[in-house]
Amino acid sequence: MPVKQLELDERKKRILEAIVRDYLHTAEPVGSRTIWRSYMPDLSPATIRNEMADLEAMGFIVQPHTSAGRIPTDIGYRFYVDHLMKNRQLTVKEEELINEGLKTVHNDVEDALHQTLKLLSHLLEYASVVATLNNRTRVYSSGFSHMLKQPEFSDINFTRHVMEIVEEEDLMAEMVREYTTEKGVTIRIGSENKFKEVKNCSVVMSSYEMKDTASGGIGVIGPTRMSYARVASILETISRRLDKLTEE
Repeated sequence: MPVKQLELDERKKRILEAIVRDYLHTAEPVGSRTIWRSYMPDLSPATIRNEMADLEAMGFIVQPHTSAGRIPTDIGYRFYVDHLMKNRQLTVKEEELINEGLKTVHNDVEDALHQTLKLLSHLLEYASVVATLNNRTRVYSSGFSHMLKQPEFSDINFTRHVMEIVEEEDLMAEMVREYTTEKGVTIRIGSENKFKEVKNCSVVMSSYEMKDTASGGIGVIGPTRMSYARVASILETISRRLDKLTEE
């Protein structure tokens, strides 16, 4: 469920946004001095520490180790996605890659799915899933070598778990059905997930419909420390392109 925006005042919002942005970039717990130096020089480190203590008490951030900085919780990420995350425009390079990857695809479903999977694997360093659900269900996955670049995947048990999840076609098909019932991008963060197998991961999905040919979903599975704005913009753009393939 969305976290109510009224729960945080403007100062706490700014500090939470700084923590999320820094942690997404560095994968390192964020301390008050980092926020003071890099984001909020108008506040003292002591004031920032007090606000961080409040955010921790409210469940938005957590201290993973004694004497360490803070990292966002699932609730913190959800608040960020719902209220603080800005729409991200694709870069010129991303636009070029998507246009190049899909330019030869028309209404051939198999070709479209394979090309889409290649694009997701190339653009995003997470496990990628593409599925078509009408007529005959087909699920394709890729991106395992790329996702190993993420520090979370240095944990071999976590890596094995994600790989096993993505290889379960029935589970992936059910997840696509559940998370692509509405137009637009669906983001499920950690414990929000309906499926117990991915409660330590984030899942981002978008639906597509190649008119009179196929419908389904595309998405990624990865750690909760995910570049949500970038993932959402790429998935949404590719979905729209798939929607238009048969029209063209």
